[in-house]
Amino acid sequence: MGDKRKPEWTPQGAGPEYASRVMPASQSGSHHKSSPWRRRRGNYDLDKLQAGILAGDRSLLSQAITLIESNAPSHFEQGQELIRRILPHSGSSVRIGITGVPGAGKSTFIESFGSLLIEQGKKVAVLAIDPSSSISRGSILGDKTRMEQLSRHPQSFIRPSPSSGIMGGVAHKARESIIHCEAAGYDTILIETVGVGQSEITVRSMVDIFVLIQIAGAGDELQGIKKGIMELSDLVVINKADGDNLLPARLAKAEIDNALHYIRPSTTGWKSIALLASALE
Repeated sequence: MGDKRKPEWTPQGAGPEYASRVMPASQSGSHHKSSPWRRRRGNYDLDKLQAGILAGDRSLLSQAITLIESNAPSHFEQGQELIRRILPHSGSSVRIGITGVPGAGKSTFIESFGSLLIEQGKKVAVLAIDPSSSISRGSILGDKTRMEQLSRHPQSFIRPSPSSGIMGGVAHKARESIIHCEAAGYDTILIETVGVGQSEITVRSMVDIFVLIQIAGAGDELQGIKKGIMELSDLVVINKADGDNLLPARLAKAEIDNALHYIRPSTTGWKSIALLASALE
């Protein structure tokens, strides 16, 4: 049996029916490897993160975003220092905010749109904000699984983040995440919000173009006006305009086009428009 022995709870004089044997407890020592969690809670190598971000290393970019999203006091100063270092390399991307009610097909639209941009030679980063539990503050972070093809492309970077209960679906430290992606060389950044609440103005202030995803047949087609979201939008996309839903989508587009005539554009010199889209056709 080697080093195995009978456990201490074995009755005295026990027969062969007590066949259990146990190994002595292993002693932790210098060869014990610390877990990744312990490493993340410690100090980060800022020089390594900076070099990795500027080289476009997606793994180190993810670590850097994890650092700035951390609530640990020891990470705050490190995160601010890293931003100071990479800030001169940011600001050159086109930032596109995408919002819409749950079920409008935002993730599917982003995968098709992102793939199209990559075909045109763009380098695309997606910051996908998932809703968080109001109790546990946890999030499923399922957006990346719905962008399977885009997530595998070497010219894309997808970072799901929890909204942490913030109304309007704006992730904690979203602005800093954008700066990191720009420094890593991504020239188009798509920010997908949860699509609930009336605080979409926050993400509107972060982006160059704000897109509202709508679907026909979901009730009041002008619900976006009531929520004050449509007046922030540069572009309204009626998604899932295919098959039996094509005619309702065209009717919804006409209704929204008419409404947009009475809404003051969010961007000076730009007239907000509505378009039909299908991620399948």
